[in-house]
Amino acid sequence: MVAAVLALSLITACTPQQMLLNALIPDGTASMLLSHLQSVDDTNRRRIVELEQRGAWAELTEFADVNIAKDPFSPEWRMIGGYAQLQLRDYPRSMTYFSDMIRLAPDDVTGYHFLAETQRAAGQPQRAVATLDRALLVVRESPLTYFLLGEAHSDLGRFHAAAEAYRRALAMDPQLADAWFGLGRASLQLGRGTDAREALVALEQMQSPRAAALRTLIARQP
Repeated sequence: MVAAVLALSLITACTPQQMLLNALIPDGTASMLLSHLQSVDDTNRRRIVELEQRGAWAELTEFADVNIAKDPFSPEWRMIGGYAQLQLRDYPRSMTYFSDMIRLAPDDVTGYHFLAETQRAAGQPQRAVATLDRALLVVRESPLTYFLLGEAHSDLGRFHAAAEAYRRALAMDPQLADAWFGLGRASLQLGRGTDAREALVALEQMQSPRAAALRTLIARQP
């Protein structure tokens, strides 16, 4: 029950600017957080829910820090601290938490994903590319990592590299609607109208809300 409440509260409270990972495939930020809180007891989970629902991000950071002091080797509490700081848009501090998360759990790609998205939010897409390249050394078959890599390359205007990354993501999971949208958007930047329309067809077949956004982009092309 506590897990369900936390999932709902995390989903409903985040804005795209406050939490870029909220819309990530396949399950979003909430389930990624919950999946990494297995060692957190119910009392602490309830406290996290309470602070999150109030938007008490500074208090949530303090709560994470208290638990980090108790368990210096916990990547889970680094994730909570980084998440709270991301809501506050304190990107340097958020990056510190997520970097520590990676240091403590180097084989878990989730930390790399959080760090890369924080770097993108901070206007550092080149660093995000480097972070995601490191993630691919940990897990080669990760559609989410390739999707995020496509986003970082798009930020840099590297649309050839972005399209390739989106295609790699879709080769592993053709149901990633955001990757289809990214591929369509990158294809338009490259003058590949046919590829963009193919991406639109895929989104329409999936009945994805992203289809409308891509259709608008295509309609704007001369």
